[in-house]
Amino acid sequence: MGAATDQIEREIKQTRDRMDGNLGVLEGRAASSAVRYGRIAGIALGVLAAGVAGYVVYRRMKRPSLKDRLEQLSPESLRELLVELGARVKKEVPSVTVTANEKSESEPGIFQSFLRKVAPAIIGTASTAVIERVTTPNVDRDRPRVAPAYH
Repeated sequence: MGAATDQIEREIKQTRDRMDGNLGVLEGRAASSAVRYGRIAGIALGVLAAGVAGYVVYRRMKRPSLKDRLEQLSPESLRELLVELGARVKKEVPSVTVTANEKSESEPGIFQSFLRKVAPAIIGTASTAVIERVTTPNVDRDRPRVAPAYH
């Protein structure tokens, strides 16, 4: 019994060692494949970025002139454009009235303007006090306050 058990344990150990070796090889292959695919993706992105940049530069440099653009237009579309421009020019220009330093009756008085300037500060201070009161632990609030004794 003892010899058979020892042999089975040795075979199990050998099998585990082979499996660990195979797993190590597979992990190495997976890591090298990931690095390889990462490089391929990086190169592809670089080529794509260079292509886009080249296209943008080409379009900037090879912009068609006004003469070329006008030659591509049909006479009908030019007539329609002229009619539309004429209609836009014929529209009335809206009138605008500008007044400066003129008091109107809807302006607030001194008390209202003072209140509008001071109210945000008062509300901010009050809300901060309420938040501090709510968020501070009750230990400090429930403890009786004793005046320090001076001797």
